[in-house]
Amino acid sequence: MKSRSFKVVRGVPLVVIISLGLMAGIHSLPAAEPGAFDVKGMYVEGCSCSRPCTCELTGVEPMCQGVNAFALTSGRYQGVDLSGVKVAFATAPAKWVRLYVDVKDPKQRDAAVAFAKAYTSSFGKVEKVQDAKVQIDGKGGKYELKVDDGKIMSLVTEPVLGGDNKTPLVYSNIHDALHPTVKQGKTVTGAYHDGTHKFELKDSNAFFNEDFSNKGKM
Repeated sequence: MKSRSFKVVRGVPLVVIISLGLMAGIHSLPAAEPGAFDVKGMYVEGCSCSRPCTCELTGVEPMCQGVNAFALTSGRYQGVDLSGVKVAFATAPAKWVRLYVDVKDPKQRDAAVAFAKAYTSSFGKVEKVQDAKVQIDGKGGKYELKVDDGKIMSLVTEPVLGGDNKTPLVYSNIHDALHPTVKQGKTVTGAYHDGTHKFELKDSNAFFNEDFSNKGKM
């Protein structure tokens, strides 16, 4: 009888390689669902509107201008870990958006930019994406935001307390995919300067959420 033989690849029979490949396929994880996110973190914004701004509550107001930022303590977007990612953006809602992205690991950048673009798409056309140093300090509604040490963006906020004079006013079920609940704040000072887009903020609206958690698709 003619002896049976198998093709050998670097000393390993091809039949073994095929078997291992099939087993790996059986136990591999499914691909991440397009647009799926599951994140936790904090958020703060300040804008030119009087309190409260309607953009988050009932829909975009084209006369508004503002600066915003979020820092993710944990989370994923389309299967990529976004822990430690910080994003700031300036916007004139219904007109334009400019993004500033700060990542811990360069491998996060593409997913962080895609997530930020998906989130801000309702505010207007994203006309710029830039790597930048994003700093957010403070707690409980008293925040200081800086982009590139305040050269591009700055914001100082404080909370607006409710009827108990202890806790901030809260708005829930708002029109925001990232943080459907926000607390009322006040912009003490704020400024944005980048090329042709420039504005300053003072004694105007601010929103924040020091500990949001949300998931879905966008």
